[in-house]
Amino acid sequence: MKDYDVIIIGGGIIGCAIAKSIISKTKKKVLVLEKENHVGEHASSRNSGVIHSGFYYKPNSLKARFCVEGNKKLLEYCLLNNVPYKKTGTLVVAKDEYDSETLYKLLDRGKINNVPGIKIVNDDELRKIEPYVKGKKGLYSPTGTIVDSKVLVKTLAMETKNNGVDFLFGEKVRKIKQKNDQILVNTRKYKIKSKYLINCAGIYADKIANLTGLKLNYRIIPFRGEYYQIIKEKSFLLNSMVYPIPDPNLPFLGIHITKTIDNNIIVGPNAVLAFGREAYNNKQFSISDIKDIISYDGFWKMMRLNSVRMKNEFIQSFSKGKFVEQAQNFIPNLKSTDFQEGYSGIRAQLVDRNGKLVDDLIIKNQNNIIHILNAVSPGMTCSLPFADYVVNNYVKNGIGN
Repeated sequence: MKDYDVIIIGGGIIGCAIAKSIISKTKKKVLVLEKENHVGEHASSRNSGVIHSGFYYKPNSLKARFCVEGNKKLLEYCLLNNVPYKKTGTLVVAKDEYDSETLYKLLDRGKINNVPGIKIVNDDELRKIEPYVKGKKGLYSPTGTIVDSKVLVKTLAMETKNNGVDFLFGEKVRKIKQKNDQILVNTRKYKIKSKYLINCAGIYADKIANLTGLKLNYRIIPFRGEYYQIIKEKSFLLNSMVYPIPDPNLPFLGIHITKTIDNNIIVGPNAVLAFGREAYNNKQFSISDIKDIISYDGFWKMMRLNSVRMKNEFIQSFSKGKFVEQAQNFIPNLKSTDFQEGYSGIRAQLVDRNGKLVDDLIIKNQNNIIHILNAVSPGMTCSLPFADYVVNNYVKNGIGN
């Protein structure tokens, strides 16, 4: 039987960041347990590659607390470790006066959250930043940054491995049992013992919580985010990141247009209900996941509360034209023939029993087990300070220095 002080389930950006924090603060034996054969196979590498500024998030939330600090720390980390990144700035574009009201609300929120350099720009200033973007006004945040998220999570993992953290790949957790202040984890091949367990399983975090016997008033509902890529010849049409006015009632930011680290333009993501926790296209589905979703009363309440939006997202998932229309609202020069199918990711969206889509990060402490739930966007941006927070408040005192 393998014996550790801390087992981290999940080798995504959050799991690797927590491993990095533990190994830098303690001398304990740490294992990162990952069901895939590599780190960051899912949400950590299937995203927009955006290091967010922090103006979207409700003041005093964990997301707001860690996003601005995380932006700064990630940029420092990327610089020190040769992770490709580029500070492009972020623009939220208003099409009319009604939209402009929301811009000023976001500006106020950004100032409360201490987002540096954030300001409103008029149409002339907007055109100087983005000559091909059409809009009446914009909220400009200069600290918005793009990064190679795949390289980032692999770099974090390699650093922690070099500092003494063990990684076990290709092993899915089958059973978790607590006995005499020890936690016993069974995979297909191994039995592993630990004092602490940290659940960073992302889309499967609620499943892992169930294995530990924790009763949750939430369930993770998978939402697929799909992307199109603009042909290389049109990459000159964008310099930064352009976002629409967000829906204040939903945690999704809407389809946006992003200049990637390799000088491409991506359009997306949408937020369509997925028929499986790893259903990356409309042809993929999981019967067990579907049963799990429809058996949850909070799912049906969520559907009733957001029926129009859910219907529109589903239609849009099958319609390239809908993506084209959304992008042309901001860059009229784009044509349908400029769009190529890209990739997709799955958002591990936490939904409560009342059908509410949970907006903030959630941490559940169960004796010596810590569950990280709803670590969705801006999870990557928040990862380093959030990891320190988890370790300092939930782990370090328990396992000693």
